Amino acid sequence: MRPLEIVLVFLVAGAAVILIEGRWPRTGRGFMAAALLVLVAHAVLEGVHWQMTPAYAATSILCLAAWKSNAGQIGLRRFTAWSALLLASASVLFSFLLPMFHLPEPTGPYPVGTSILYLKDSTRIEDGAPGGGSARELMVQLWYPAQPSHNRLARYREPRETNALSSYQSVVLTNSRLDAPMATTGPPFPVILFSHAWRGRRTNDTFLTEELASQGYVVVSIDHTYNARLVAFPDGRIVHGIAANDIDAPESSTPERVREIWEKEIAKWVADQRFVIDRLEAMNRTAGTPWFGRMVTSNVGAIGHSFGGAAATALCAEDRRVRAAVNMDGWFFDAIRARGQNQPLLVVYATTGQIGETPDPRKKVEATLDAKDFADMETSLHNFGGYLLSVKGATHEDFTDQPLVSPLRRISHCGAIPAREIQNIVRSYVVAFFGKTLRGEEPGVLRAGASPYAEASLESWPASKNGMVSSIVSDGQ
Repeated sequence: MRPLEIVLVFLVAGAAVILIEGRWPRTGRGFMAAALLVLVAHAVLEGVHWQMTPAYAATSILCLAAWKSNAGQIGLRRFTAWSALLLASASVLFSFLLPMFHLPEPTGPYPVGTSILYLKDSTRIEDGAPGGGSARELMVQLWYPAQPSHNRLARYREPRETNALSSYQSVVLTNSRLDAPMATTGPPFPVILFSHAWRGRRTNDTFLTEELASQGYVVVSIDHTYNARLVAFPDGRIVHGIAANDIDAPESSTPERVREIWEKEIAKWVADQRFVIDRLEAMNRTAGTPWFGRMVTSNVGAIGHSFGGAAATALCAEDRRVRAAVNMDGWFFDAIRARGQNQPLLVVYATTGQIGETPDPRKKVEATLDAKDFADMETSLHNFGGYLLSVKGATHEDFTDQPLVSPLRRISHCGAIPAREIQNIVRSYVVAFFGKTLRGEEPGVLRAGASPYAEASLESWPASKNGMVSSIVSDGQ
């Protein structure tokens, strides 16, 4: 809980105890006057959210009791007090289960700015829209190195991008200043495209996009319309995802059907990414814009989680502007078979045992897809080089912001690794990989030897012109 929320709960609890003991109304009024002041400060400085609704109700009940109490009604007094205590306890419970989480602070030398842009690709027809015939529309968010500013901190999500349960995330603040002026010192910044998972959101990996921006990259995350869970357009339209569930639930489908859906959607996402790069190039060339001359759009990296990782790999194979790709715990399918020389790749896998093992023999479709995909990935790494990072004890959702959402794994669907630890692992290796491939650095974490993280194991296949490669293994200490 945040500081003023804790103070409010303590004041409510204290007032309830005073009411039970009968030291009312004078003492109770003092407590409730303080509670009202704290409540107002909380609303202004921290922001109200549904987890605290029971505590707000308890404050209202006790205020009524303080100014309209009848000292002779002992039963009513005790009922009111215990009700307030139960309500305050409910807020504590809700705040524990779904806390107002804090994103890890970026560690790079730059402050981070963020901007949300609406883009329209008039050259493509949207096949997901009811009735068809409209152009493809996208919402994208940029995180970038910024100048120090007093612009307000950006929300984790805008209010229109949430539902009733997730509405509190529009009160959670990030480490990024909204529309802060871009940094003007130093050379132009390489660009990194991010794509979310199947039915994901562009903000799903803010812990990573903010870190990359602080290290001197312009990170552009795309809401892939009609697949993203929810997209809010500037004109007020809300578009919900209508993607088939065969990818999320392969056991209800067949390997052939999953592959068919996957490949069709991959082509659409790659087209989205290439269009966004084109627009970034135009922005970079346009004098008078905040982006003029500050981006290197011929030196681009691509990264994605799950399905987005396959899209990043496919983009790297198709667009020469994209120099390197990262796939975080996603299948590849044809994306990996299209890969060739001089296309550096980092593959990140969650594993409880050996990479590529069958997750569950009862899941025949998933096992078939997984075995074939892993074999293709191994062949590509051996032929063209790359890195394979396995994180033991992690789960699929650990490579997103999800570990911060709840301390209970039944809610977060994350593994046993603490949230800050898994995020440090991901940030360290991803930053190092793009530092090497986009800037020519030689980060120590990618060299042979023991990993600084006990849960991480890195295998490296240096590519060579004759196709012969050697494997280097770096295990956690």
